[in-house]
Amino acid sequence: MQSVAVLNQRMNDDYAQRSRALNHAAQRLVNRLLGCWQHDLSRPFTRNGKSYRVCMKCGMSKDFNLSTWKTHGASYALPLSSSCRN
Repeated sequence: MQSVAVLNQRMNDDYAQRSRALNHAAQRLVNRLLGCWQHDLSRPFTRNGKSYRVCMKCGMSKDFNLSTWKTHGASYALPLSSSCRN
């Protein structure tokens, strides 16, 4: 028979894991709805004819215009490429 302390520890660990997952999901939702307000962006990248910059803190992307050399538009998450998927 397991002691009450061991069962209590398991419940606390499960709760902490669910809480972290919920916080992460809420943060992703807020980023999707409001976009990224941070200004620590990467250098421009071009893939499949589309240029963009990536936030170094949250990973959200913003479109980049190569002719005017300016970042524009709303933040968005890039889809995973087939080489990144397991």
